[in-house]
Amino acid sequence: MIWLKRLSLGIAALVALLVAAIVYVVVFIDPNDFKQELQTVASKQANVTLRLDGDISWSFFPWLGLELADVGVALGSQQELVKFGKVEFGLAIIPLLSQTVQVDRVKIIDLEANLSVDKQGTPNWSTNASAEVATAEQNGSPAETDDSQASKEPFSLPNIQLDQLLVQNAQLQYRDEQNNMLLKTALDLELNNVRWDEAWPMLLEIAVEKSDLAGQDKMQSTVSLGANLSIFPEKEAFSLEGLTLKTETQAEFLPVSPLAASFIVKQVDFDLPQENVIIENAELSALGASLSTSINAYQVLSEPVFDGSLTLDNLNPRDLLNKLSIALPEMSDETALTRLSAELSLSGSTKKIQVSPFTLNLDQTTLNTIAQVNLEPLYWDIAIEGNALDVDRYLPPKSDSVENSPKEEEVVVAEAGAEVVELLPVELIKQLNGRVSLELNDVTVLNLKLDSITAKSTQSNGLVKLEPLNVDLYSGRAKLTANLDVRQQTPKINVYPDVKNIQIQPLLNDFMELEKIAGSTVVNGNLVLSGNTIDSLMASLSGDLLVEVNDGELVGMNLTKAVCEGIAVTRNESLEQSSFDENTPFERLTFPAHIVNGEISTPGLTISAVTLKVTGDGVISLPNSSLDYRTNIAFTGSGLDNACRVKEVFTKLAFPVVCKGKFSDDPAGLCAPDLAGFGKVFADLAKIELNAKLDAEKARAKVKLEAEKARAQEKLDAEKARAQEKLEAEKARAQEKLDAEKARAKAKLKEEEDKAKEKLKDSLKGLFG
Repeated sequence: MIWLKRLSLGIAALVALLVAAIVYVVVFIDPNDFKQELQTVASKQANVTLRLDGDISWSFFPWLGLELADVGVALGSQQELVKFGKVEFGLAIIPLLSQTVQVDRVKIIDLEANLSVDKQGTPNWSTNASAEVATAEQNGSPAETDDSQASKEPFSLPNIQLDQLLVQNAQLQYRDEQNNMLLKTALDLELNNVRWDEAWPMLLEIAVEKSDLAGQDKMQSTVSLGANLSIFPEKEAFSLEGLTLKTETQAEFLPVSPLAASFIVKQVDFDLPQENVIIENAELSALGASLSTSINAYQVLSEPVFDGSLTLDNLNPRDLLNKLSIALPEMSDETALTRLSAELSLSGSTKKIQVSPFTLNLDQTTLNTIAQVNLEPLYWDIAIEGNALDVDRYLPPKSDSVENSPKEEEVVVAEAGAEVVELLPVELIKQLNGRVSLELNDVTVLNLKLDSITAKSTQSNGLVKLEPLNVDLYSGRAKLTANLDVRQQTPKINVYPDVKNIQIQPLLNDFMELEKIAGSTVVNGNLVLSGNTIDSLMASLSGDLLVEVNDGELVGMNLTKAVCEGIAVTRNESLEQSSFDENTPFERLTFPAHIVNGEISTPGLTISAVTLKVTGDGVISLPNSSLDYRTNIAFTGSGLDNACRVKEVFTKLAFPVVCKGKFSDDPAGLCAPDLAGFGKVFADLAKIELNAKLDAEKARAKVKLEAEKARAQEKLDAEKARAQEKLEAEKARAQEKLDAEKARAKAKLKEEEDKAKEKLKDSLKGLFG
């Protein structure tokens, strides 16, 4: 235990020596003796006028310190910029033994600073250059500018060792007459363990008031800052750890007052030689929103390269905008825009930025984006995937339909006073240059339910191409190739649709509440539109389409019933309405459409059904939302009602039915028989029946005549036969007589020949005999 006893004695001796040193300093050193020296050093070294009106005294608690009261600081001969009510310095004790003052603690109380800029833009903290030159010449040395001095003597930071720096109740005022601004600041600052290459715990409290010179348009802010600051002079680097910044701002122009925000950073590192900035786990919170990020940046002063991430926690955008007094447009769904979150990972440089990926969650929708953007020249390649997007939730609600359409004059007046809403941002589209691909599932837009959308688009200086757009919807698929050209004064759109097997009834019902046609649809053609409003696009729509609907129905209109009504009226009979269905089923509808300025004409319309064959022509007007159509229906009759019975000849006729009205009209009353046309049909039918009767009489007369002719011919043939037989008998008798005469003549001739031969024979005998 001897070493313990010796250690105790050593400590006691050290304490005694320390007490003796303090007594020595207090008794033999008067700090007021340093006043003149301090003023002289300040004037020579920095051209600063230092006022020390108060006494300089010692303080003993909580540490040995030097205290100055009523201190003022001015630049040269100007008015004082800074005043101190009290300044306390904590002094290192050991250097005091050699009558050297070494400060390790500083406390500044009731600091006042008045900075100003006059109307010419001259600040009151700038020294007079000519005065500096004159002073330098009086001292016998040539005047040197700050730049020349800096070039001769490289800047180096002094070695700082402060256990504590404390600023209490500092009042700073900045008056700018050139910009009509007055800034007042009250602050408290505390720094502990201020040393190079070590962390400084720091705490800063600031209250700021900004206004014009008359004290109007005030903005007041309070700021609380806490962090551990480390500065590394040799490495030319600094670090902030555990940074916490909280602010609260009040102002009349702010939508939310007071506006509170906080900024928390786990770590910030800056390395000047390496040009690196590292920000780790930074989080900004305000108005219920929380945004966090981490960023790594390299070569920030030469050729910046960076990578980082950004995360937006779940927030309610509707509440946020309401807090900011930003009025949202009326939306169809009041619960839309109530949930938003996002995550972003990006990297790049001053020439290129890559996003991989950017995930956005909005309400029930999720969008994932991968993008690459070249900045020199500007070009992008973006791929977007998403699902469950209901665009209609964010669109204005549909206005109630008006039963009675306004008069044409009223429409013209209303349109003249209405604001024209342009659909396309033409100037923005002209600047687009890149490529975008899109793949979305479960999409609702304009009340159309789309199972999936895939699209590829290129944009180049005002020309946007879809190559192509594929949409799966209503049990079929639509392929759309289109071009948007805004290079001219009027935007122009070319559309080339290719639709296969889409169920048209639910599509039309969802899109425009139109249920008049059902079936599987095929569409091909080309369309051209121009303009930048709904009305101009509808009015300019032109092109050709071939529409086929198979295995369908005309919903809400029974053409069989319409024909039967016409037949019943011509017979002065009544029709049993309940006998007929509401719809007209058909096997195939062919709808060739020629469109000019929104007016759709359909020459060659054909509907083939079991009991009907319909042809028609007319006009469907998109600008007027109306149709004026005439169909001719070949009808085989209906056994559903006796009043609709027809003869076989009726099947050869075509009955006219007219469909006319607005799209919004009741479908049941949209089509009706053309009674005048029916009268003509039946008049033609009477002519046909009369001609048929005449043809029958002619046929009977012809048969009778043919019979008489046959009997007369038969009698004539009999007479001819008898005469022929008599003639043949006479011929036979005459032939017999002739043959007998010929025989007798032949015998006589024979006899004469025999006699001549005998006579000749006798003559020869006499000659030779």
